[in-house]
Amino acid sequence: MLWTLYNDDLYEESEPEDIGYVHAQSVAILKGEINAEDSGIPLGPMLASLRAELLEFIPQESVARFTQMISRYFTGLETELRYKKNKAYPSVSECIALRENSICLYPFLQLTELETGIVLPQEIHEHPVIIRLQTLACHLVTFFNEVQSVLKDEATDSIYYNIVKVIQHERQMSLKEACLEDLRLHNEDLKEFVELQTSLPDFGIWQDAVVNWVHYMSMVLSGWKNVSTKLDRYNAMEFPEASELKEKLNQVR
Repeated sequence: MLWTLYNDDLYEESEPEDIGYVHAQSVAILKGEINAEDSGIPLGPMLASLRAELLEFIPQESVARFTQMISRYFTGLETELRYKKNKAYPSVSECIALRENSICLYPFLQLTELETGIVLPQEIHEHPVIIRLQTLACHLVTFFNEVQSVLKDEATDSIYYNIVKVIQHERQMSLKEACLEDLRLHNEDLKEFVELQTSLPDFGIWQDAVVNWVHYMSMVLSGWKNVSTKLDRYNAMEFPEASELKEKLNQVR
């Protein structure tokens, strides 16, 4: 989580063209293709340490799946920055899709294997219900985050990919109405998540492990909510403005 927060704050004021390099180098570190010193990115050592620690507990295939999800995060981040640079809003559906990636929950969900000590086979990870549950989990965290971070996003000129602000723009609503619509979307996806969780298909010998894996997924949602509500970055008196973020980015280049 620390890497995610550092990375977000570091590159929030970057040019979208620059993210491609950071994306490629970060993935290369996690794949073991380059070392942190040769990567040329500020958070390289943190990623290298993360990779080494993960390999102590989960197999290479699991780390590869985690790395794939980190790549999705960077794809979402770059898309966000393009909207921000162009000062253009996506549609609501486009915004939900890009935030699904940039919220960076997919990587955390892969680390459930660390908690359970059970590595599920690839065919289970590729099952449509498991994929849908992860998608819904990303949506739920995002919908919650958007309301929480409206003031921060207004201060940092990041409104172009905040779902609440996109709803407000597209439907010409008040901020309160847009927040309520965001909450409605959250509750719809929560209802579907609970329905899928309580009626999982038969996974044979892996049934108990899958039930436990989905249970841990729901615990991640609760944990994320509890942690994020205490973060200074969402406190109107604490988060840095856009000019301060740009200054910090220039200092590490």
